[in-house]
Amino acid sequence: MPPSGRLRCRPFLIAWRKVENPMDRLTGTTYTDTAYEEALSWIHSTLRFGSRLGLERVRTLLELLGNPQDKSKHIHVAGTNGKGSVTAMIASALRTCGYRTGMYISPYLEEFRERITLNGHKIPKKDLTALVAEVRQIVESLTESEGEHPTEFEIITALAFLYYARERCDYVALEVGLGGRFDATNVVTPQVSVITTISLDHTDRLGDTVGKIAFEKAGIIKPGVPVVTGAVTDEALAVISERARELGSPLFTVGTSGTHVTWEEVSSTADGQVVNINGPWFQYKNLRVPLLGRHQQQNAAIAVTALEVAERHPAAGAKGPNLDRHAVAAGITRTVWPGRMEVMSRNPFIIIDGAHNPAGALALKDAMSVVPRKKLICVYGILGDKSFEEATSYIAPMCDEMILTLPDTPRALDLGRLKSEVEKYVSQVRVEPDLRKAFDLALERTGPEDALLACGSLYLVGPLRTHIRRRLGMTGPCTE
Repeated sequence: MPPSGRLRCRPFLIAWRKVENPMDRLTGTTYTDTAYEEALSWIHSTLRFGSRLGLERVRTLLELLGNPQDKSKHIHVAGTNGKGSVTAMIASALRTCGYRTGMYISPYLEEFRERITLNGHKIPKKDLTALVAEVRQIVESLTESEGEHPTEFEIITALAFLYYARERCDYVALEVGLGGRFDATNVVTPQVSVITTISLDHTDRLGDTVGKIAFEKAGIIKPGVPVVTGAVTDEALAVISERARELGSPLFTVGTSGTHVTWEEVSSTADGQVVNINGPWFQYKNLRVPLLGRHQQQNAAIAVTALEVAERHPAAGAKGPNLDRHAVAAGITRTVWPGRMEVMSRNPFIIIDGAHNPAGALALKDAMSVVPRKKLICVYGILGDKSFEEATSYIAPMCDEMILTLPDTPRALDLGRLKSEVEKYVSQVRVEPDLRKAFDLALERTGPEDALLACGSLYLVGPLRTHIRRRLGMTGPCTE
């Protein structure tokens, strides 16, 4: 049944308009595989300058690049959990409505270029190579005169803004990297600011209470720009509401009751969600969300609300998108978000998920309740700087066997410490430091009626996704 409400004349099945590629006019850089690898190496080499919050460095860099962030419209998305899913849904819906749409995310799973996409396609290697040559020259001249080097994330963000400007992007679904107030993406004045949910994570950087973290996330709110949030717990909502009031920003809350926008579950299965979404001027009936887990019901409601608010309540002087609700619904249904409760196979049932904090682990536990299986075999690895005890308390009890491994990062939790924690809940526990060998061992032990879950960190899921695709002969995201 299609979503109800007014329909606009803009069809969602259209031919993309031909846009000249301004990147082709860049000179001085000849693309080769070697040049591309050198460009990536330079980007990653800047990691040595650390992760320093603040906007002065990125603003200076962007000004020297001609302020490319001002050339596109943005929907800015922050939050502890769900911000990636909401960003992906917004981008898919805008693209289906006919807009030339960028999506900027972090981190990537398998390949760096996943961070910067346009109309669902990764930035071409030749374009990234050319842009890096241009930005590197400015960065090096900047540091010679100013003495402070931009961080890796600031450079990548500048590259994304420059790419979207050159490609004449209509909209960018822009995901915050960390926090919000001092995140490098917070140089835009978006059409809508979105804050998904808030819980304890990155407490060493953002604060040790929900209120303190909410304050950092609320830093993306701009004067007069509407705000959509799913953070409706008392402590978080009080902080967000106060900040919105101070800046004269209309606030729209999304929840199951007592909020501006509500949603209700129609069904939740291993094939995804079906929900009804009810807003003050819009309604979506039987909206299908292909992503696994009941938490995606709220994420879909947040994404739809952000788009509706962008159209009806754009910031002063701005023109919002012209939506077709059938197209919005189709875009949500087509959303692909790899590595987040992603079904890689149904025979046997294989799921991968980057549940990296307690809230994510709890959502994973709920999502697995609808997955049919006789036994659950789990490949598990987590970072030592996360609340691994609480996350493990949600994941381990639902598993029949667990194979513990190391995510591909020095931050991985020691396997001896992890084994001691897991054995509080599971008797059949093995240790295999090599994550690929760990998966192969788990697959050998997974019968036709069993399910295999690989989870705990995106640094685990990313390399495993590549390995699983090769093992199963897959070339892209799995839909069956």
